[in-house]
Amino acid sequence: MNVCLIGYNLTNLILALELIKKDFLVEILYQNVRKKTKTNRTIGISKNNFDFLVSNSKLINNYSWPINKIKIFNHRNNSSESIDFSNENEYFFFLIKYNDLFSILERTCKKSKKINFKLATNKKLESLAIKNKYNFIINSDKKNILTKKYFNKIIKKDYNSSAFTGILHHYKIKNSTAFQIFTKYGPLAFLPLSKTKTSIVYSVEKKYKLGIQDIKKIISEFNQFYQEKKLNDLEKFDLNFSFSRNIFYKNILCFGDALHKIHPLAGQGFNMILRDIKILNKIIDEKINCGLEVNESLIIDFKNKIQHYNFIFATGINLINEFFVLDNKLDSKISKNLFKILNRNKIFKEYSKTFADRGININY
Repeated sequence: MNVCLIGYNLTNLILALELIKKDFLVEILYQNVRKKTKTNRTIGISKNNFDFLVSNSKLINNYSWPINKIKIFNHRNNSSESIDFSNENEYFFFLIKYNDLFSILERTCKKSKKINFKLATNKKLESLAIKNKYNFIINSDKKNILTKKYFNKIIKKDYNSSAFTGILHHYKIKNSTAFQIFTKYGPLAFLPLSKTKTSIVYSVEKKYKLGIQDIKKIISEFNQFYQEKKLNDLEKFDLNFSFSRNIFYKNILCFGDALHKIHPLAGQGFNMILRDIKILNKIIDEKINCGLEVNESLIIDFKNKIQHYNFIFATGINLINEFFVLDNKLDSKISKNLFKILNRNKIFKEYSKTFADRGININY
């Protein structure tokens, strides 16, 4: 079995490691090698997805930080008027630096004789859409010629917001609680990385025209949890939603960020991709166990399994964000009263945990 993965990215490194477990030969075609730059980006991974990731490299355990409590509240309320998710005996999700995870998976891939990295020209990529030697191809590069030509029917939304990310250095604490605060300017998250470091992700609406120093000042004002030593330089990137209507072309499957990209609220973007990988995995395993050929037919099966679930899930994240944007605009007390009701509702809390951990397509 020969499989081609297009794009030098986190998604394809994970896919490659999963596919070689089935004795597939994997070629990763890329046009640009990821530049090794310092970044503040961190990734939140649900418990279910974390267990899946660790199966590819135990080293991930050494670089991740577990969270067993989450507090969510509105800036007009105090932290005692929050929705609390907690379990002293169970971790909800794990935080890891993007660079650490990428390096671990990249090194693991390069050790395998079944994974081959190849530089590809536009001409080479275009030729794949005409004729190719692979059983199937997965394209997770949102900027290449194939995406622009065959996966260009996209549902888009500009959030008119920018995300600011940084690392807060502070005095030593237990640090196993994550905080999400819905501020006037947008959602602010404090995500623990160690006993002395916490990741900051602040999504700010552009209309406020806040500079870096303004952002740092607001973060400090909302920091009720840590004795701050230093806040690293903040990185900034624009936020938008995209969802491809075209999932496949011939035997080429659109995947990863090329398939969908959502608001970073609740850290579900990368978790959606991991769930897609697990679903694709299961479809391949089912075909192998039934003695069926693994070819482009799995692409149709994948489309049928994920398209509606993913769109509903992504739309749900959008609606949560829109609710708090509207609540802040109206300066209403809806969220305050809603938080009180939801915090007492055990059914809501259990469903929310499942939703965040496994998505809505829980059979996979």
